[in-house]
Amino acid sequence: MAKTRAYGSDCILLAAFEAAYGTLPANGYTRLSFKDSALGAERPLGYDPLLGQGRDAQDPFYEAVKDEGDIGVPLDLRGLGFWLKGLFGAPVTTDHHDGSFSHCFTSGGDLPSLGLEIGHARLATAKFFRHSGAKLDKLSFTMARSGAANATVSLVAQGETQASQTIDAAPATLALKRFSQGSGTIKVGGTQLANVVGGKLTYANNLERVETIRSDGMIDGVDETEATAEGSIDVRFSTDTTLTAAIAAESPVELEYGFTIPGAEGYALTFHLPRVFLPRKKQEVKGPGGIQATYDWRAAHDPTAGYLLQVKLTNDIASY
Repeated sequence: MAKTRAYGSDCILLAAFEAAYGTLPANGYTRLSFKDSALGAERPLGYDPLLGQGRDAQDPFYEAVKDEGDIGVPLDLRGLGFWLKGLFGAPVTTDHHDGSFSHCFTSGGDLPSLGLEIGHARLATAKFFRHSGAKLDKLSFTMARSGAANATVSLVAQGETQASQTIDAAPATLALKRFSQGSGTIKVGGTQLANVVGGKLTYANNLERVETIRSDGMIDGVDETEATAEGSIDVRFSTDTTLTAAIAAESPVELEYGFTIPGAEGYALTFHLPRVFLPRKKQEVKGPGGIQATYDWRAAHDPTAGYLLQVKLTNDIASY
């Protein structure tokens, strides 16, 4: 039944990788699960008052187009690989010849651009918002003891157009299988870190908008600059010296954030950072309860491993 008002529960997100920047693919889209979206084009009003026209305000003018925003996505077994390809570039895939495949996404490569469509097909007059030339700037997530595992991806697109029909009536679909916080781990030097109660990770491509002068107000492109990774670990104060010894020696540690799926042997998601620096923190006592500290870490390129961050996704998808 057609609706007169739009609801998020009816919204559909389609995405495909572009062969040329800013050119939407005609087909080959994949339908992806998402939690929320703030991606959209804006053209704010500017104002420059002139004298000699009386006291009443005069006409504003339109600034350049800005098409960017965040999309909340689940950390899931299959769909996440699509976003990781946009964030890092094409992975190196290994076939285990048992129906499972490992996809290794490594920082520092060239990024592909995407075409996306956010559709409201249930409206009486359907509306589909298409974004061309989209590149992924950041991915961030938080780890906790319980709850769903979700991430936020930040995108910068060239521009937005509106259509009355979907760009792909028969998109590919990926069966949803989510990771949960209850299956998460944080390891230091390959060993589960003791007394850790939370963590965060943010990877950024630090995209630079190419803001040339154009009659349509859009950008010419988006270029990746320095890749960075940073985050935090919340640790209860105890007799464990894993972090304090490394901090005292001012030496980096190997850090890994990971998720598994119980009952699905071998299926996993890991974020490996071979060279991470941690700051020295004062141990504050804020009351009669447990004492803990938050260590805000920063990763660096490891010359031996050859990367800053590598994400390994093992699932049943043959390629991305």
